Amino acid sequence: MEQNPVTKPLTFKEQWEIKKLMKRAKKKAKHQLQEQGYGRREASQKVNSALDRIASNRPMKKAAGRGG
Repeated sequence: MEQNPVTKPLTFKEQWEIKKLMKRAKKKAKHQLQEQGYGRREASQKVNSALDRIASNRPMKKAAGRGG
């Protein structure tokens, strides 16, 4: 986790709460994908790849085809 030099470092409690919220969000997203018909491992891979895309600040891949 990168820290902004302007802000103060996070306390242990704040880090713990962030990790807890992230774990809950990942679990909920995984279960939603499983309800849509994805398998357990496939759902986990999709959630993790989405988080990697968010963390890297890369733009999402555009769909192949015509239009904007």
